[in-house]
Amino acid sequence: MEWKKLLTQERLVEEKEEPEAFNAYYISPFERDYERIVSSAAFRRLQDKTQVFPLAKSDFVRTRLTHSIEVSTIAKQLGIMCFQNTSSYQHLPIDVDEEFDEKIKQKRVSDIEAILSCAGLLHDLGNPPFGHVGEAIIREWFENNLQHVYLSNNSDEEPIREMLTDRMIADLNSFEGNAQALRILSKARYRSEINLPFSIISSLIKYPTRSDELGDATIRHKIGCYAAEESSFLKIAQSVGTITANGEIVRHPLAYLVEAADDIAYMTADLEDAVKSGIVSVDELLNYFRATYEQLGAKYGESAQHVAYTKEIIDELDQLHQAENDSAKVMSQWGTYLRKWLMYVVCWRFSKSYDDILNGVYTKDLFYDNNHSLTVKLLKNAMKEFVFDSRMIIEPEVSAQNIIGFLLDKFIPAVVRFDGNGTMTTQDRKVMTLISPNYIEDYFKAKETDGIQDEAELLYRRILIATDFISGMTDGYAKNLYKKLLGIS
Repeated sequence: MEWKKLLTQERLVEEKEEPEAFNAYYISPFERDYERIVSSAAFRRLQDKTQVFPLAKSDFVRTRLTHSIEVSTIAKQLGIMCFQNTSSYQHLPIDVDEEFDEKIKQKRVSDIEAILSCAGLLHDLGNPPFGHVGEAIIREWFENNLQHVYLSNNSDEEPIREMLTDRMIADLNSFEGNAQALRILSKARYRSEINLPFSIISSLIKYPTRSDELGDATIRHKIGCYAAEESSFLKIAQSVGTITANGEIVRHPLAYLVEAADDIAYMTADLEDAVKSGIVSVDELLNYFRATYEQLGAKYGESAQHVAYTKEIIDELDQLHQAENDSAKVMSQWGTYLRKWLMYVVCWRFSKSYDDILNGVYTKDLFYDNNHSLTVKLLKNAMKEFVFDSRMIIEPEVSAQNIIGFLLDKFIPAVVRFDGNGTMTTQDRKVMTLISPNYIEDYFKAKETDGIQDEAELLYRRILIATDFISGMTDGYAKNLYKKLLGIS
């Protein structure tokens, strides 16, 4: 891959030329993109979307919005650390066929920082309400219910599942927030969403994988592109140079840093929120860490050096706890200390594996085999032990199951029979009026612009009206709509 292509300004729609006077007060195009993102409705909706604690009433736990701001900040700092470091592993964003030029270097490093800032803000753009459990609920609904939906609500006829291709069914059964983010941003070609450069969009594609290419590899175990966005997916890959000679699409190098920033943010912040919420105490965390870190290290074959580094992290938490009675302050201070170390080892791994990453053959994440690879495993295990199965999490997740499942029950049959297909019931017609007009307009724009006539493709696109609408909801909107439709609000 080449940096001059990886940092492209090309977009789905050509931008209108700005007045000449604007050049007197120059702002990088990527900085302007940052402002567009912050001002967009899709980004603002993240303020009422769950990070870890579904339907949380407390103001002090993270939402998707505050989490995304943290990821954006960490991602930018990782860009600075990786490309302006003075270590023996330093790599510059200069291509092999280019002569070193300090001005080019500084511009590209600046562009990288801005791209990472933007990608950090957008990385959860496609996530549905109620956190990752929302994704699972949507996937399970399609797996269990698609064979029970009909064009005329008549069980004697063929279910719509039989009318769709295997790829379309796999898309629906594999609903993924990352793929949904690409779908949202690809609507710029219909002038429905913010028109971002391919370099930013490509840095967001955590899984450059279609639903018929799923595998065990890190970047292949979830989907990053629906069939509906196939043309945009390929155009972006060709423009930034992330498509190989044999047609395989690989990760943009900066996508590894965005992924690492996301991991660092949630691993440090979610335990802090768990302590603040009373799910677990600092003492319980310390007892768990001390009782399991050596055993965990042996299980995964971690070196004595890695075990020693993890012990230092545990000792730091213990020392902070002894010096401060306020557990919230303890976790905040420990989180700051921990983030610095995790960022350091991520940059070390990125620099160490730079050639493999740039050649598109690196298959691990950036926590692989570094001094805190055991620390990362310990933090993730602690979340499983104390948070994900806690009553405070499970009860709202059951509520989320009822809400999203109910909404899919109402909206999927309605959109399936929409646009002159099958037999719409009175309820179907009323339900369609509840869908935001922009989602319906996107369907007709795609139908016209892409010249879609195939019945299976149109059916698939109508189903996406519902998934776009429901996944775009905030937690509060989904909950209130559910109550209204049940007649209890």
